[in-house]
Amino acid sequence: MGIGNWELGIGNWELGIGNWELGIGNWELRIETHYSLLITHHILKT
Repeated sequence: MGIGNWELGIGNWELGIGNWELGIGNWELRIETHYSLLITHHILKT
């Protein structure tokens, strides 16, 4: 994983917010995934 890919991932996550209307459960899972990736990114950075 690289910073570039991680930044692109944020864009995809933001686009995913539009899908929030389809189901709160899926939206919650998306946030958990986003923060897991965020934490992983910071761990790899250090």
